[in-house]
Amino acid sequence: MTPTQAIARGFSLINWLAEHLNGLPVLASPRNQLSAVCLSVAQDHHTAVIVLLERELYASAFTLVRPLYEAYVKGVWLANCATESQVQRFARIGDAPPISGQIAALEKIEAFREGNLTRIHVESWAAMCSFTHTGILQVERWLTGKAIEQTFQPEDLIQAANFTGAIALMSGIGMATLAARSSLAELILERAREHSQNDS
Repeated sequence: MTPTQAIARGFSLINWLAEHLNGLPVLASPRNQLSAVCLSVAQDHHTAVIVLLERELYASAFTLVRPLYEAYVKGVWLANCATESQVQRFARIGDAPPISGQIAALEKIEAFREGNLTRIHVESWAAMCSFTHTGILQVERWLTGKAIEQTFQPEDLIQAANFTGAIALMSGIGMATLAARSSLAELILERAREHSQNDS
């Protein structure tokens, strides 16, 4: 897969998710509404990443990977794990446990017990932070030895498109679950499996 193909696949995924999720009614409650907002933000960030990759604004695209991931984790944590007092506190002042605590709580429930979020966190969190906060991984992709210009490699771009697409799909499953549409959640899960099998 080339970066151009990965970006094209990203746009296709954006359109597919919009077709299935736009206008989806969510059962009204503060918990569901807060969760749905976080999951919707993850979707928006995915769209932004793909647009930025297409326009070769790579630094900004990579900066959004961590906020996208955090929005997803927070959305499913609010839906599945937050106590009523935590929901109220988040609604009032935006306070939530650290992301590692959210993941630990999530992986105590059946739907997240495989440990994929912990794996992502262990393998990728430091890199996500470096790109978001203009750390060395971001900086070194601008130094050529002769000039200051972007030096992102094709595999960087493919990985960003594919990873954010996977998180967007997981967010879609979360939205379908909030709407009590189990058949839609299964459909998105099948698309997520196809996505993971064809991400190289």
